[in-house]
Amino acid sequence: MPVQLTTALRVVGTSLFALAVLGGILAAYVTGYQFIHTEKHYLSFGLYGAILGLHLLIQSLFAFLEHRRMRRAGQPIKLSCQQRRSVALCIAAYQEDPDYLRKCLRSAQRIAFPDLKVVMVVDGNRQEDAYMLDIFHEVLGGTEQAGFFVWRSNFHEAGEGETEASLQEGMERVRAVVRASTFSCIMQKWGGKREVMYTAFKALGDSVDYIQVCDSDTVLDPACTIEMLRVLEEDPQVGGVGGDVQPPRKGLAVEDDQ
Repeated sequence: MPVQLTTALRVVGTSLFALAVLGGILAAYVTGYQFIHTEKHYLSFGLYGAILGLHLLIQSLFAFLEHRRMRRAGQPIKLSCQQRRSVALCIAAYQEDPDYLRKCLRSAQRIAFPDLKVVMVVDGNRQEDAYMLDIFHEVLGGTEQAGFFVWRSNFHEAGEGETEASLQEGMERVRAVVRASTFSCIMQKWGGKREVMYTAFKALGDSVDYIQVCDSDTVLDPACTIEMLRVLEEDPQVGGVGGDVQPPRKGLAVEDDQ
């Protein structure tokens, strides 16, 4: 079956299912029908709860089937030298727990992808943020390929004492450090997560083919980059891929938004 037809059928089916669930929930809410209940309605189970439970069950079933299909199909791709793609991993850090940050950086170091570039941008350049740069040096800074820069500004807001000339010089320095280093850390003026990601994207520009992103409390699987690249390379209609984020185990953290 053609990919476009399959996609269209999935869109139609998903839309119809959503409408059916919405209609059922609305009807249950209006009628207030209950299957069982205690005398004073302290406990009850009605049509509304049944529909929500069925919806959750169906979602879980399809998630399980999709996850199993991906596991079976998930054979790492082998790219020839002519097809080799470059990837940069961008880590957004903001007042992170030191243990979580160490685990994140160590997991990034173990990613099984040739010439992976790692860029950590710290959202904050004050003295109390300096421990994150120290951890970067501890885990990734022991090689000649590591670089860092503490910037008084960011790409959209000048820091204290910056002139137009020094601001432009700082921008060029950020680009130079990120592009010349396998592992780089940029500490910049606080601006929020979007500003952090903008710095990483702006500095990388078109120097890499793909950009992978995560938070600084994420522990990455060694095969994560090659697996996501496999999906992007196999289907030209796919423009972005999300990882399989699992709950924390044994004190490990998973990705969350700041």
